[in-house]
Amino acid sequence: MIVLSISSGLFMFTYKSTQFDLRGFILVLTASALSGIRWTAVQKVTQQSIYGLYNPIDLIYHTQPWMALVMLPLSFAFEGNDFLTSPFLFRSRDYFSICTILGYFLFGACLAFGLEVAEFMVVYNSSSLTLSIAGIFKEVVTLYLAAVLNGDTYSPVNIAGLIICLSGISLHAAMKFIKHRREQCHAPQEVHVGDSTQGEEMTNL
Repeated sequence: MIVLSISSGLFMFTYKSTQFDLRGFILVLTASALSGIRWTAVQKVTQQSIYGLYNPIDLIYHTQPWMALVMLPLSFAFEGNDFLTSPFLFRSRDYFSICTILGYFLFGACLAFGLEVAEFMVVYNSSSLTLSIAGIFKEVVTLYLAAVLNGDTYSPVNIAGLIICLSGISLHAAMKFIKHRREQCHAPQEVHVGDSTQGEEMTNL
């Protein structure tokens, strides 16, 4: 019900706000499906003790080379020519601009690494559904800010979709919180050895 409410709300929120393109729709749908499969597999691996991959750094260490082998050929195929012939890199005679561009690359790489570690931590401590809903909330905020800054107007259908989407996200967060509180209430309390020994000594006295 949560996924249905969020999906329908997001559809209503973006209704008639963009032009439909079949090829783009297929690409986005395929990317979403592959992303869901990826994070579901990550959840299965990180939440099972048989693999021993509790730390996100360990999982990144084992999966990042395979991801790079897939992404690098595609990057060079689509953007390699523009990258190699850019006047700001290899054809530039200004060393300051080269250092600036490389600094941007390094800063973006650090941000991407931190984002990936945070995503793995969310999946490990919660679920892939929580990560997907967090991404949807980010997209809703981005679309809302873009509409406010561009001066676009919302129809009643868009406003209703925004309310439904945010209600579904809030419901998911509330259910996660209730489940966490129930697990804490039913969790066995730890008894320290020193405390029990001291209690026995006081009883004997």
